[in-house]
Amino acid sequence: ARLPTAARMALEQARQRNALREAETRYQSLFDDVPVGLFKVARNGRFVDANPALIEMLGYADRESLFTAKVLSFFTDPLERRALLTVLDEADVAEHFEVRLRRRDGKMIWVEANARVIRNDREQVTYYEGSLEDITTRKLAEQSLRESEARKGAILNSAIDAIITIDERGHITEFNPAAEQTFGRRRAEVLGKELAGLIIPLSLRDRHRRGLESYLATGQGAMLGKRVELTAMRADGKEFPVELAITKVDLEGPPTFTGFVHDITQRKRAEKQLRDSREQLRVLAAHLQSVREEERSRIAREVHDELGQALTGLKMDLAWLDKNSRPASTTDESRQAGEKLKELPARVDAIIATVRKIATELRPPVLDDLGLEAAIEWQSQEFEKRTGINCRFHSGLKHADLDQERATAVFRIFQETLTNVVRHAEATQVNVHLREEGDKLVLEVHDNGRGMAGRELSGPQSLGLLGMRERATMLDGEVNIISRQGSGTRVDVRIPIHRPGEGVKS
Repeated sequence: ARLPTAARMALEQARQRNALREAETRYQSLFDDVPVGLFKVARNGRFVDANPALIEMLGYADRESLFTAKVLSFFTDPLERRALLTVLDEADVAEHFEVRLRRRDGKMIWVEANARVIRNDREQVTYYEGSLEDITTRKLAEQSLRESEARKGAILNSAIDAIITIDERGHITEFNPAAEQTFGRRRAEVLGKELAGLIIPLSLRDRHRRGLESYLATGQGAMLGKRVELTAMRADGKEFPVELAITKVDLEGPPTFTGFVHDITQRKRAEKQLRDSREQLRVLAAHLQSVREEERSRIAREVHDELGQALTGLKMDLAWLDKNSRPASTTDESRQAGEKLKELPARVDAIIATVRKIATELRPPVLDDLGLEAAIEWQSQEFEKRTGINCRFHSGLKHADLDQERATAVFRIFQETLTNVVRHAEATQVNVHLREEGDKLVLEVHDNGRGMAGRELSGPQSLGLLGMRERATMLDGEVNIISRQGSGTRVDVRIPIHRPGEGVKS
């Protein structure tokens, strides 16, 4: 009866031994295959067991070569080694302890150590066991991130322009020193607060909020990626002009936006001063033009009236002398004197013609007597006679009633255009068109000459063109010049028929 019991006990013991061997086999398989380094270290500081992952991690070929090394020799920083040992001595366990180790090949690696102390019944240290996980990649990534953040911080802190970042709610998440100086607010007081209420004037806040809401709803932003000029507000409520560029930061999660803000107060002030200076120069130039035209008119009148009348009187006196003087002798001297006397009226006629030509060039009477249309037609005919260049005039004017200032300006621009044709164009044909387009008077002069390159239109020899443009600008008009080499040149002049605020005269 005892044999069956003994047999059962033997079978049970055999089953337990098999189960233990299977458990040991599974443990060894797990020990060998786990990707984390596992170890046992004796009290003397040498390895007594290590899995393949640890052997490879520390740069050894096999257990035997690893077991010849002392564990403490792997630490690169004595402070880290002392800290780990202190924790183990005091708590018997160290968790998630990050230390640097040096591999057999000298390469430094970061590991996360988890270790515990195994003691016997008498509380004496038997050995240490635990795991090491290689976290070098993670630590390098963290270091790279820190360096990137440091660079970003350095850029933000050294940037001349204000840099402000907001989240999808419009709340400030970054505010660099330049922004502090620009807006008069400290970074600590604005972080987490809504941008609109701090630096955007009241009149623009709703527009800002609607723009942010529209982007969140549609993904489209009218101001993204552009430079725009608008008005901002300092801490004291004072508004000032800025140039703003907004970009979307490509990060995971809710959208983030960065604004680059440049205070353009000084630039705007300089631009205004420049505009004022230009306006003053235009007013002065207009005054000088007016004075010059008045002086031309006065000189033309005096030359025509005073000198012309004097020459006409002289001619009449010479004619009387020729008629009433009969030489008493027929000597050669007397005959020569008579012939000279007969020649004098012709010379006086030539002088009178020259005087009339000078007076006409100073101020054509036809411009004052018959108006712009007749003056341009007359000038076209005179141009053709003088140069031999065919000049055709076409007029479509109906009711244009220009004041003297505007008529004179258009006529002088036309004269300068014809002068440029003679000097530069090498043309054989000029077509002139004068017409009305709405409230504008349009003069077009088109030649078939050699044309001009862009540099000729803006070079030092283009002062005549500049003068034409300035004349038109003084009257709120414009002069456009279209030219290509080999295709001739077209001058397009557009002048308002009436001064600003004037209507059509009845």
